Amino acid sequence: EAGTTPKDRTMKLYEVPQFTALQAAAASFLTDDKLHLRNLCSDSSRCAGLVTAHNSPLSSTHDGKIRRMILDYSRQQVTGETMELLYDLADRIGFTERRNDMRCGATVNRTEGRA
Repeated sequence: EAGTTPKDRTMKLYEVPQFTALQAAAASFLTDDKLHLRNLCSDSSRCAGLVTAHNSPLSSTHDGKIRRMILDYSRQQVTGETMELLYDLADRIGFTERRNDMRCGATVNRTEGRA
């Protein structure tokens, strides 16, 4: 968005257009029978597209083995488009930067002055 950055902390989450778009998409799940979970789960290509795996090395105390984490969103009432809207919102509000700040011990709760 012109004139704003992910670090712009003055804007509230519910004030960004990505949040409004996500709300509109969520509302469609209530009115469109094709988006009922039983119908979504019967779409094998949708289900395959909502599963991802992440490989991460364990610490040296575990003999350097690889840890595999599987994230399966296929049994959630979402579509690929819904996930993209979530990613767009996370990008817009600077989620990755805020998460990294929290992990590094930076003050993330400014109202209470705590990390």
